[in-house]
Amino acid sequence: MLKFLTALAACCLALNAALYESNDGNRDRLVLLSLNVDESFLHDPEFQAMKNNFVFYKQEAFLRILSDAYIYRPLIKQKIADAGLPPAMVYMAMAESSFKPKAYSTAQAAGIWQFIAGTAKRYGLKVDSYVDERRDPIKSTDAAIRYLKDLHAQFGKWSLAIMAYNCGEGRLKKAITQAGTDNLDVLMSVNAKTRKPYLPFETRHYLRKVLALASLSESESLMVASSSEHLLNRGSSYPMAVAEVAPGATLQEIAKAAGTSVASVRALNPSLRYEFVPPYGKSYSIYLPYERIAEFKQNYEFAENRNRYIVHVVRKGDNLSAIANRYGVSAAMIKDFNRLSNNTIKQNQQLAIPTIRQSKTSENGSKYVVQKGDSLDSIAKKFKTTIAELKDANQLRQNTIYAGDRLIIRR
Repeated sequence: MLKFLTALAACCLALNAALYESNDGNRDRLVLLSLNVDESFLHDPEFQAMKNNFVFYKQEAFLRILSDAYIYRPLIKQKIADAGLPPAMVYMAMAESSFKPKAYSTAQAAGIWQFIAGTAKRYGLKVDSYVDERRDPIKSTDAAIRYLKDLHAQFGKWSLAIMAYNCGEGRLKKAITQAGTDNLDVLMSVNAKTRKPYLPFETRHYLRKVLALASLSESESLMVASSSEHLLNRGSSYPMAVAEVAPGATLQEIAKAAGTSVASVRALNPSLRYEFVPPYGKSYSIYLPYERIAEFKQNYEFAENRNRYIVHVVRKGDNLSAIANRYGVSAAMIKDFNRLSNNTIKQNQQLAIPTIRQSKTSENGSKYVVQKGDSLDSIAKKFKTTIAELKDANQLRQNTIYAGDRLIIRR
């Protein structure tokens, strides 16, 4: 396939001359120089083959990705520019995930920037029972920028930072050591002694792909030729804005205050695992349609600690009815919050349980972690209260408790 594409590139040079104007060629040179790549790379046959493949065989899919990315691309471009990174690095996100925040790989990498959990946490992204911020388009972009700056500081060239992002710092260091140089032409070639490439095919392919996407996505002549000029102006407006909400706020109350639908709020916040924001912290940043932000600020009442949520791990023998009775909520509410289509649950499945926080209890009580062997009766005697009081304070309908449960003890 590669030989075919290489041959195709040679055959299409004349067509390219007509398709891409001289200003496109100048722009391509600037893109390469900004990434510390010599402009001779413009004549790399595999790079040319990849561009031609996008133009002649994948143009429809390529343009659709750019069109679908109108929600996130403007903000990503602005953040890349504000951070002082080369503008072409926006298209790493396109190469990684096609700008899709819900993208998930077989290597368990997630989000627009395809972070694995370890790297995500190292750069400040939360991955817990309530949220996976690898899927947050803004926070993950901030994390990717910090990571790329660290890689640039380590390797000294943006092109090397891009390759290290793909194959890992250790793998790139090994390639540079074997090659005896960090020269791109050498690293992209084959080791004369071992007759093996210095870098994996995927990494060499990745750099070429980022360069090709950066070249074509900003190509005025290509957009004009495909009647897609509107895509060039998509970076000039922001379709989403940031709002601060109370811990545990539900998407339903947020949507109501903004005068929009829950589906709209959910679509802009793919990092949320449930129908509410995390219940911890002083506030949580959420994204809303830009045109709804003024109405939201006018209508939303910030009530800190208004709601409480528990993540329940399904045990053997559990069913929705029993779980609902235990926490004093309805099975229908549990199904709604966890987007369950039926009553089927599985052992070890995590369920979000919404409960109403009782302010008097939290102000005038203390918490007790249930120990192995405890019962409501023994706890009631220990704290000189009654089983009825314990059940009322903790919204329990049954006497069953488990080690590790947290109970409120009224004073």
